[in-house]
Amino acid sequence: MKNQIFKKGIRLIAGSIFILASWLPAAAQTADEPKEKIALGSEGKSIQEELPPKDTYTYIPGERRDPFISLIKGGGQREETQDELTPLQKVDVSEVKLVGIIKDSQGNMALIQTLDGRGYFLREGIQLGKNEGFVEKILEDKIVVKEKKTNFLGQIEVTEAVLTLKKKEEGSR
Repeated sequence: MKNQIFKKGIRLIAGSIFILASWLPAAAQTADEPKEKIALGSEGKSIQEELPPKDTYTYIPGERRDPFISLIKGGGQREETQDELTPLQKVDVSEVKLVGIIKDSQGNMALIQTLDGRGYFLREGIQLGKNEGFVEKILEDKIVVKEKKTNFLGQIEVTEAVLTLKKKEEGSR
């Protein structure tokens, strides 16, 4: 029994040596050759160095419209997300109440209050409202806000919204 195991072990070692011996000369022959052959193009240059033909398409973004802008909303510029807007741009002008006006040599300031009870100071030129509005004038008893609104035809119109200061009645305090 031991003799048979010994003979199988010797055969196994001899077979491994035979396989290893037959592999070594093949490995030595391929070591001198390059690992990959480079295919040559039409003029003796490698295919990697040849330039693509001139009639291929190249995208030039300046000549095309932005594909992410809605065609239905009239195009224009990309809409700002709610995170980029100030609190005054998130409310509608109709939801704002004019509380007071402060007269100043540098220009009048207006104090407004939103529906949630927060107060804000406004100067001329500050953006107000959801429709890209801005404060155009601050007068003694009112402020004028210009807004861009879209009519039913999809055209953009500039409208004026006037917020007036309510005066206290003389008899009440």
